[in-house]
Amino acid sequence: MTTELQDEEVLEIIGLGKTRKDMVVLGALLKAQKKPTDFINFKTLREQLAIDEGSRKGKDPLIYRSLSGLEKEGFLKIDKSGHKHGYNSNISTIEKAIATSISKKIKTLEKELKEVDSEVALIADMSSDIMATSMIDLAAGKRKIEKPVFAQGWDSILKLLDDKVYKDIKKGDVLRYTLEWLSQYDFMNQKRMKGMQRLTEKGVEIQSLDHDRGEREFRGQYKKLVTEWRNKGYKIGYRVFPRKDSTYQFIARNTDGILLVVSESPLSATWLPRNTNSELVDNAIESFDNDYESGTDILDFEG
Repeated sequence: MTTELQDEEVLEIIGLGKTRKDMVVLGALLKAQKKPTDFINFKTLREQLAIDEGSRKGKDPLIYRSLSGLEKEGFLKIDKSGHKHGYNSNISTIEKAIATSISKKIKTLEKELKEVDSEVALIADMSSDIMATSMIDLAAGKRKIEKPVFAQGWDSILKLLDDKVYKDIKKGDVLRYTLEWLSQYDFMNQKRMKGMQRLTEKGVEIQSLDHDRGEREFRGQYKKLVTEWRNKGYKIGYRVFPRKDSTYQFIARNTDGILLVVSESPLSATWLPRNTNSELVDNAIESFDNDYESGTDILDFEG
């Protein structure tokens, strides 16, 4: 394997592949700079992206999001002293950022390796006759298999949410929220927000998805909350991905199942454990993740 191919493979491993939008934006910035010390304004950068990608250059909010992400990862510097921001990168800056990315990736891979080793040890120690007995117990109904639960009305749904999603939640768990259906209810009341804060203090990550279909009613209030909680170090994400077509409305913890809204009038929802309908649960979560990945952070969204 040539050195060039090795370099490309390492960059792919640490998430810096040349086709990644952030890397395309960084490449355009470097091309637009005449000198390594130059700070390029957004208009010049956008013009270079238009040359590089044509009509695929992307909308301004997505470009701003890439710039913000690149700054966070240390790949560029932003001069915010003037009315219009300037953007700069050079080999020294990139070298430091890559070293940091490699260090983080090594730690992640080491953690994953330990988890795999643990799973291998668990399987290796498992007796097939004990597993057969367990399987028979499940088939014969001696062990409880979780089933779907239906709820109608706001209060009943909140109780179902507490019982099926929040119960026994722990550090490292991820909560996914689609917000369109919640825009009609007082879900940001003081009692619920204190409960949410306790979750984030515990180390739970929150991902909220705004499809711009009514959510703007509470977006300003949520903006303040996101800023405040991020300053405290909590893992709270809120992204806006406008779409005209309807999609799944739900709340989920990890991929265990989803609290799926099945009707908004009357308000009704069903708790669907993954074992009862894995295809629907997986499709809903995959759709959420795709929209969330393509969305714009609430603090960068203009609308």
